[in-house]
Amino acid sequence: MVCISVDAQTIIGKVTDQNHQPIESASVVLQSPDSATIAATITNPDGSFTFQQGVVPYRIIIQHIAYQTKIISGKETSLGNIVMEERADALQEVVVKASRPFVKVENGKLGYDLSVLSERKAVNNAYEALKELPGIHEDKGVLTLAGATNLNILINNKPTTMTYDQLATMLRSMPVDRVKKAEVMYSTPPEYHVRGASINVLLKQADSYSLLGEVKSSYTNKYFNYGSTGGSFRITTPKMGIDLMYDAVNIKDATRLDLDSRHTYQNKLYEIIQDNKIAQKRWNHNIRSAFEYNFSEKSNINIAYTGQLIPHESSYSKTTGNYQTSLVDGYEKDQLHNISMQYKSSFGLSLGSDFTHYHSSTNRHLNSLVDDETNAFALTGGQNINKISFTADQEHNLNRNWNIGYGMSYANAHDEDNQNYTDIKGSLETENTNSKLTEQTTNFYFKVGKSYQTGPSFSLSASGEYYTIGNYHKWAFYPQASLTYFTNPKHIFVLGLSSNKTYPDYWSMQSSVTYIDSYTEIVGKSDLRPCTNYSLTGTYLLNRKYSFTFFYQNMKDYLQQAAYQSSQKLILIYQTRNWNFSRQWGATAEIPFKIGDWLDSRFNVVGVRMREKCDDYFDIPFDRSKWLAQISLDNTFNISKNIFFNLNGRYVTPPIQGTYDAGHVFEMNTSAKWNFAKGKATLSAQLNDIFETSIPKIKVRFKGQNLDMNTAYYLRALTISFVYRFGGYKEKEQKLLDTSRFGHK
Repeated sequence: MVCISVDAQTIIGKVTDQNHQPIESASVVLQSPDSATIAATITNPDGSFTFQQGVVPYRIIIQHIAYQTKIISGKETSLGNIVMEERADALQEVVVKASRPFVKVENGKLGYDLSVLSERKAVNNAYEALKELPGIHEDKGVLTLAGATNLNILINNKPTTMTYDQLATMLRSMPVDRVKKAEVMYSTPPEYHVRGASINVLLKQADSYSLLGEVKSSYTNKYFNYGSTGGSFRITTPKMGIDLMYDAVNIKDATRLDLDSRHTYQNKLYEIIQDNKIAQKRWNHNIRSAFEYNFSEKSNINIAYTGQLIPHESSYSKTTGNYQTSLVDGYEKDQLHNISMQYKSSFGLSLGSDFTHYHSSTNRHLNSLVDDETNAFALTGGQNINKISFTADQEHNLNRNWNIGYGMSYANAHDEDNQNYTDIKGSLETENTNSKLTEQTTNFYFKVGKSYQTGPSFSLSASGEYYTIGNYHKWAFYPQASLTYFTNPKHIFVLGLSSNKTYPDYWSMQSSVTYIDSYTEIVGKSDLRPCTNYSLTGTYLLNRKYSFTFFYQNMKDYLQQAAYQSSQKLILIYQTRNWNFSRQWGATAEIPFKIGDWLDSRFNVVGVRMREKCDDYFDIPFDRSKWLAQISLDNTFNISKNIFFNLNGRYVTPPIQGTYDAGHVFEMNTSAKWNFAKGKATLSAQLNDIFETSIPKIKVRFKGQNLDMNTAYYLRALTISFVYRFGGYKEKEQKLLDTSRFGHK
């Protein structure tokens, strides 16, 4: 009797035509040597396919309606490029039209091809492409995900010690073509070392000989005129890849705040009306270089440097009104340097390290006239942050599609802040500060999971964390679970449970006062606690296009900054505090549809019930709740093969935030894109916030507080961008060997 030993292996490959263009939606069937079917899948938009629990030796059958069937037998786990030949009997006059699926689900992750989502949009970089993901919107410069309270951004499966603004700047300098795909996770597994919802940006790895690059420039008309220029360069071989990117951005920004404060102090009502105009001007220099080396198909190392330099930022803030006349002017210098390293072994071990150094220095002068009294000071200050982190993760694929994983992470941050006042005049209360904070976070986790070709696949994990900052020490336990269930690709269910903490920023924890003018100040609070968030989400995907999600969020010790009319003095205080909680539950639906060949649209609707409570909010505790709805419609009009026009709108019903009552939000954006020079050049134009209604007016009418704020000024922006891509490659064909008769069976 002859025995056949079948070993479990990960099998990967890429299906292309004879011109090396990827073939999407080809059927790939994996069989054992005796022709018993083990698994089946379809190729991704880039032509790739993966069998996580394949068998060796194997028999693979690849089929597509326009190509001849291909059968491969062997033991190689990396098949390289598999070239399909066109069918000689294909009907030349028959055109089959189909729409691509938006999303692919793998282990609870929603995977999107950014090049497909942005190919007909006026998108010029990776950050803008992320805004095209279903459920993603930008709110006050921050990407948000419907149904999630916070959203992490990962690069190649790893977090970074950079701040959100610094990471967003890096993505704005990155070409869309550099991104392989983006994965959206409502419940992020522990091996990513973040908690809550995440977008994982996976960059393309070197797998061929190529020389690619692009140069770009843009002009923006907002309140001021400004622009940017930059470029990127990438060279790869099958083993190695080198990236260089540089952007120089000239930013001139203006904001305005109309304030109507009816402030009761010592039983007397003061009506303070003032207009605050703020302007900033600076150059941003953004640099990124990266080196990657592939030891094998499953083992690689990646080292990257990211720098952001602002050699000089000048600003002024002028306040006029019936209470005061004030002018604050100054300048600031900032620099950031980040180095990251990632190593992945062939046996499931991943190592990572990340170091960030940030330094800023500030000089500011205030001159204010209040009731014929002059207030003035000169302020010098600065901040230094050094943060380092290490991660180690190990994963094992076991028999019968079981897998286990475990790992740890450690992060240490040291922050130094100082403020020194000189030339003080008047009645302003100033205090020099010089403080240091050291923060340490140690985390361990263990997870177990099981996957099936159809039916349920699940992952369960538990993390233990020890966190210290200053005199605060805390042990915490974080459960996480995800469940994916489908009987066929048309009906997929994803359920996620997660917990996480949000930490206050370092500056908010300083016991210092920052004066905006003689009436408004920002006050720090040294005893801020981390916010603990528990979330539950469930998503149903129909035909890998239509998504329906329900969610529940409970944020204990919720961190939020708000304005308060002081009862102790005639001052408007902005302060970040811990609220008892902020809770939300609701549902969202994403519906794409087409009308003929000329219109592609996406309709999104979100319904939310929100409740916020704080017993320690100065002397006016609150417990408030409200229903909230958001509706958005994104439209792409196909003018011709290379010309596209977009019109997008979003409406949000009035929400609450603590004691705030916000007004309606209505945002309308339009853009156009023209590809020419055989696809190498792109000219695009974007007009954002056409009616300047994307920021709501704020009203406070709560327990004696009476305040109106309006910052909806200078929001409309016209940006014209030009991108030219150069270079190309001719990939070396890899001849597939029939090894079915080699080795011991």
